[in-house]
Amino acid sequence: MERKLLHLYDDVMNLYGEYANVSLLARFLTDLGHSVQIDTLSLYEKKDISGYDFYFMGAGTERRQKLALSQLVFYRDALKNAMDESKVMLFTGNSFEMLGAKITDADGREYDGLHLLDFETVETKRRITGDCLAKTELFDDLLVGFMNKCSITTKVEQPFCSVIMGFGNEEDKGAEGFRAGNCFGTHLTGPILVKNPAMLRCIADLLGAKDSDRVSYPYMEKGYETTALELKKRLEQTK
Repeated sequence: MERKLLHLYDDVMNLYGEYANVSLLARFLTDLGHSVQIDTLSLYEKKDISGYDFYFMGAGTERRQKLALSQLVFYRDALKNAMDESKVMLFTGNSFEMLGAKITDADGREYDGLHLLDFETVETKRRITGDCLAKTELFDDLLVGFMNKCSITTKVEQPFCSVIMGFGNEEDKGAEGFRAGNCFGTHLTGPILVKNPAMLRCIADLLGAKDSDRVSYPYMEKGYETTALELKKRLEQTK
């Protein structure tokens, strides 16, 4: 079975090696017996983005985020249709902020979002960086990742996860990101699918992969176990 993956604005929204989320997912699906097609949408490129099984966009600087938003608005209807059709979508870093109602920068300038969801983001002068540990209802394993943001996001109806070490949408150790059906947004980067084998399997399962636990990558699993253990130790030391 063929799976079509689309990497949105890989040329400008690709901090922290976010392309690895797509390349690893493609390898994982291939190892599970699927054929995979990867396409990209570059800045200022115009093309039909309907019909994909998986949509991804990574993090960018605040300036590049606004640049990407100025072009992403042309694809609002296509992305809304994909969301309504329960296509699997993952937006990491500040890319997910573009799906909300608006973004207000640190100087008070407002930018209309895609209005796919009702949340709003306000950038601040404070930059929040650091390792994160979080739990999600999607699977039992804890999530690990890195966060680098300068924003507060409010009015999220359903969060992606709950941060137990690090900063959430609005507060320290709070609800983080969003989930709307099979569409996920999170400030956790790393890249998230590389750092979290359970999240990789979750996405593959949503894409119709069967018995995704029959394929594993030992070095990736070991890397996750080591990172999760060290973050748990650090968390205990702060109590």
